[in-house]
Amino acid sequence: MQNGIENKITNIKFYNCGYCMNDLKRMYKEIKKHEKMIFQARVMLIEHKTYGKILVDTGYSHRIYENGLTSKLYHLINPTTYRKKDHILYQLRKDGIKHNDISMIILTHLHPDHIGGLGDMKNTKIIMSHKCRERITGARYKELVFPNQIGKSMENQIIPVHVNHKSPLKDFNGMDLLGDGSVWLMDLEGHAYGQIGVYIPEKKIFYVADAVWGINYLKYRLRLIPRLIQNDYNAYVKTVKKLSALKGVAIISTHGEEVYKDAQKI
Repeated sequence: MQNGIENKITNIKFYNCGYCMNDLKRMYKEIKKHEKMIFQARVMLIEHKTYGKILVDTGYSHRIYENGLTSKLYHLINPTTYRKKDHILYQLRKDGIKHNDISMIILTHLHPDHIGGLGDMKNTKIIMSHKCRERITGARYKELVFPNQIGKSMENQIIPVHVNHKSPLKDFNGMDLLGDGSVWLMDLEGHAYGQIGVYIPEKKIFYVADAVWGINYLKYRLRLIPRLIQNDYNAYVKTVKKLSALKGVAIISTHGEEVYKDAQKI
């Protein structure tokens, strides 16, 4: 028992599954010199006493290069590196974890660096916000939902959820995914339509996906092109302000340099 919360989470681990390269000066107004930065496509593995192994996002896969002109344009704007050994299943196997050991996959949103490995995870149930579910087909081009990332054969694996309930974090709506208070899905609207994060109360860890591209940049203002990439810039700003106000919570983003510390493990 920790702070009145029963320990349900036995382990948390992060994997880097490919990366893209960006120039920080072209992203943030406060950065005056060109500085290339690697943005890892981070994947989170949660191990739960009852529900087993839960994957949050799936990183890049070879499919990022297999969507014709769309892939070429994506790579031109967002230079991407992916190798076979970066695939999440390859890395899990090195840790003795098989595909069938994964009880469910939580998708924070539908960008290719978050859903690339889905096509290799047949029959595993997929949790996403109902808003994301709406965008699998018919998304606007700028939303970067590539049709080759989620096949029609996977639609029966998807479980859409409403993330609009009161949560343990002030000012954030959420959903108690497992019904035991151990894993909360949190509304992080702004960067992508229907984006969610994952909050683990007993560890005080908040995985915020792309709500911010690193906690070092919470106070920075986006330049024009990164602003245009956001699905809803005003919602993005509101979400960042709420994240900035959090106290006593370790924020971990998909692309930032935050480190999950061993001291946070059971």
